[in-house]
This record gives sequence, structure tokens and C-alpha cells, in this order.
Amino acid sequence: MGSQKNYQKKLLFPVLLILAGTVLLMNQSIVGLFSKSKIDVKIEHIPFIMPAAYKVYANPEALDGKYGLFKMLLTNNGSTTIKNMEVYFEIPDYIEDTRLEKIPILLPGQSFVVNCFPKFNQDIVEKTTASREKVHIRIEGQNIEEIEESFNIDIKGRNEFLYTQIPTSEIAGYQDIFDNDVLLSCFITPEDPIVKYYTQQIQEKVLKGEKAVVVNTPEESVRVLMGIYQATVNSHMVYSGTGGIPTNESDYQSISQNLRLPREVVTGNTGLCIELSLLYASIMLQMGMDPVIYMIPGHAYPGFHLNGSYYGLEATLIGGEGLGSIGTSEEAMEHGMKQVEEFMQMAQMGDPRYSILHIEKLIKDGAVAMELKDDSFLRQKVDDIAKSFTQTGQNETYYAQNPQGGQAGGGGGAVAGGKQYRGEVTFSYPSHWSQFPDNSQNPYMIAIFGNQSTGANVQIYSIRGASSADQAMMAIKQSIEAYGYQVSYSTAGQSNGFTVYQGQTNGPYGYISWSGAFKRTSGGVAGITVDMGSGSQNDVTMIYNSLQ
Repeated sequence: MGSQKNYQKKLLFPVLLILAGTVLLMNQSIVGLFSKSKIDVKIEHIPFIMPAAYKVYANPEALDGKYGLFKMLLTNNGSTTIKNMEVYFEIPDYIEDTRLEKIPILLPGQSFVVNCFPKFNQDIVEKTTASREKVHIRIEGQNIEEIEESFNIDIKGRNEFLYTQIPTSEIAGYQDIFDNDVLLSCFITPEDPIVKYYTQQIQEKVLKGEKAVVVNTPEESVRVLMGIYQATVNSHMVYSGTGGIPTNESDYQSISQNLRLPREVVTGNTGLCIELSLLYASIMLQMGMDPVIYMIPGHAYPGFHLNGSYYGLEATLIGGEGLGSIGTSEEAMEHGMKQVEEFMQMAQMGDPRYSILHIEKLIKDGAVAMELKDDSFLRQKVDDIAKSFTQTGQNETYYAQNPQGGQAGGGGGAVAGGKQYRGEVTFSYPSHWSQFPDNSQNPYMIAIFGNQSTGANVQIYSIRGASSADQAMMAIKQSIEAYGYQVSYSTAGQSNGFTVYQGQTNGPYGYISWSGAFKRTSGGVAGITVDMGSGSQNDVTMIYNSLQ
């Protein structure tokens, strides 16, 4: 009997072990069903979205994935396995609720990285003003509490370009200021219907019917580059030199800039150095060339790369009638090549302030252009502009009329067909202009004359007690900015006692490009500013030719 009981005990022991294991497994499963695991969430996100680069943000392969909206680290800090976890996000009015990731299993202590590359609709490029938006994130799973996270982000207007997205406190040098340079490629729009149409007009009327793709020889490519310049000269395009590109590490106020798109440079017939460079690059791409943009402290200029050699042209020598002399296409090319030589010397010395944007390479890396719609009104403006392309002898004709090279103070006395203003400064203005009521409340403005239908006008200023033109300009700037506007300007030279300026005023309804000339008087400083509006450049020439 004793041996039989011992035998039964031996049989019972493994059964008890199996039962105990089963109970433990069932208990663990039951605990897993009712207990919630803990998720640790860490999010890193970019500070803003530039609509011009909307295709870059959507592409995880573009520029090594640097421009994803956010990166989120999820860590299972609980004691149970998380199953079937899903991550969603949305940006109200821009991107609807979208599943980013499904994670089948996340073991205790395990982490998982979720990247977000948002796909914005194409119409985001029609956004013209900045706004603060909220990104919503939702995390749910089988045995976790639903988690909701959010953060704010600025979505800029399509024309706004920020040279860096590195916080000011973290900027360590000049290269950090231009951290976003590669995204300038998104503003180069060779497939824009308006740019394509403009290019076609240059090909037919300036380059005399050349094919869409140029012969890739240095001679032919240089001829194309000079032809683009000549087209801008013939159409009286004006360089609006208001700066905008930082010149040193401490110039953090200039890292944001409203850039006119190439179509806007064409139809507005004016552009900054970087805007002209973007236009040139767009046209050269459309013609099958390999464009580059040279970035140097405070300036940018266009060129191309061919057979291992680099070429450049100084696009800003178009100057502006009434603002300074206009260079010939040969002079623009000669000046540009000298700058390229200097550029290469500085780059070889390792100066980080000198860099080249290779546009074709950037496009291959994913920095592709925004898409823009056709516009019949803008096409008509291109037609009007292209009528000037067939004109010849533009420079000679201009200098014959204006032997002072278009600089302020080049003449004196009344001009035939014009009225005359006499005061601390004297000048003639078109006879069809009239005096506007001064509603600006600017304490330094004496009078304003102009054309109501085109918006062209000349404003007369007197700044009593100012000791220099620069001091007077600063006083005018402060008086205008007191009403919520932003004013930027740069000196364009000296002529006959006048200091010449070029500037831009930004406000809630857009921007105004203007030129100005100021001189010392017995009581301080006096001068004028001129806004051409949509009027004739000849009107501006009349004013500056007679200014004294």
C-alpha cells in the first residue's frame, strides 16, 4: 500500500506543475487584458512650414529626410507587451486625420521611432499670409490608454523664405544662418506656365528663334546668359537692392525674406539680387542648361556650370533708369566672371560665406519646385513686356537722353511737357500728375504728387536738424514703422551732392519698391522718394534727370 501511495504522489506532482503553470499563464493573460502599459512620448518638430517647399516635406528621401514635420520616439515603459498600436495625426484645414504608423508589437522597454512627412495639397502655394496652426497627434492600442499630443507650428505665406530653421540661441556660425539655402531651389520654377512663356519670348525675340534646348557649348551658353540679361534691360527691369541676405553671423534680423517668385519678377519688372538669380536659373533650366547661384556675403548672382567650368553674370547691373548707369550685357558678363574668379579664391581658402547652389543636383536630391497655375492676365503682361525685346540700342538711346547715366542730380531746369516743383529740392514731374492729399501724417513729408490710376508718385521730404542723408532716412523709416509698416533700404551711391537709396516698404496689403535721393540743406536734409507703381519708367527718368 505504501508503495502504491508513493507511486500516485509521483504521478500527481507533474500534473500539479502543469496546472500551476496553466494558472500562471491564464493569470498573466488576464492581467494583460486589464492592466494598461505605460508609453513615454518624445516629439521633435520643425518650427515652421514654407509652402514653396511643400513637396520636400512630403518626401522622406528628399534632402536626406531632414525636413519631415516631426519625429516621435515611443517607448514602452510598462511591464506588458503593447499590441496593435496605431499613430494618427492631422492639421485642421490642411491635412485630415491620417494614420502614420501601425506597430504590431512593442515589448516592455522597447522603443519605436515614427516619422511624419505630411502631404499638403497643391493649393497650399496659394497661401499668401502666415498663420499659426496646431498639429494633433493621437496614439491608441490594445492595452494602452489613448494618448493625445499637439504642438503649434507656423505655416508661412508662399513668398516667405527663412534662411535657417535653427533657433537663434543655437546658431554657431555663418553656415547655420544659411541652413535652409537648399530650399531656394523650390523657388526656381522652370515649369511655371508664365516662366515658360517668358522664356519662349526670349528665345524667339532676343535669341532669334533658338530651340528650347541650347547647344551645350561655352559660346552658346554664354550667349543665352547674356540674352536673358539683355531682355531684362530692354524691358527696363529695375534692380530693387534692398538687401535681405545676411552679411555676418550677428545679422539675425535678415534671415527671413519675402521672395518674389520668378513670374512676379517678370511681371513686376523688378527684383532683388536673389530674386533675379532665381529667375535666371528658372530660364536656364527651361533651356536645358545647368544653372548655379553664387551665394556671397550680402549678395547673390546667377551663372551656369559646363564641362567642369563655372560662368557668372552680374544681373543687378540693370540698375534702374534714374538710379544709376545701366551696364551692357558684355559689362554684366565681364563683371560676373571677375566675381567668379574672386569667389573661387575665397571658396578654396575655405571661407564658409562663399557657397554655390547647384540647382540640378538639388532637384535630384528632392528640392523640387512648387507647381503654379497658368494665368491669362500674367500672360498678357508678358506679351506687353516682350514688345520691348525687339528694340535695339536701348543703352545708347538712354545715355543720349541722360548723359549723367541716370544718376540723381543729372540735370536742372524744367523739362518740356512737365510741371516743376521748387523748394529745398527742385525737379520736374509729368504734366498729367497732380498733387495728392497727404493722409500719411508723416511729420517729414512736405507734399506728394502722382498719378492716381497707376499709383506712380513722388514724395518730397524735409528733415530739419538732420546732419546727414543716412540720419534723415533713419528718421523717415522710424516715422513710417510707427504705423505698423516695415521699411528696408540700402545706399545705391552718391551723385552731385545727393545720396541715392533703393528701398522697400512692407505692409498689410503687400510691398512697395521705391528709390530715393537726399542731400544736405542749410536747415537739415531734404530729398524725394519715387514709387513707379505701374506707371512709365520715363516718368521716373524725368524726375531724376531734373533733380537739383
